[in-house]
Amino acid sequence: MPTTLCWAVDIIESEAGWGSKVDDTITFPTKEEAVAYVKYYNDKYNPPGPTPSWYMYAGQPYPKEVQS
Repeated sequence: MPTTLCWAVDIIESEAGWGSKVDDTITFPTKEEAVAYVKYYNDKYNPPGPTPSWYMYAGQPYPKEVQS
């Protein structure tokens, strides 16, 4: 099967005392779109201030091959 290179962003759940895990992975056709989404997500859901005991954040984009 043919594959296409895209960019992936993991949405990571983190909880004090429990660690972290990948909750979801979102793919984008370009690195620029992935970078923009990371900024949007983290600005919206992780405002400045003390770190809460439970939160989610978007990790750094990485290249990923998907079946086309």
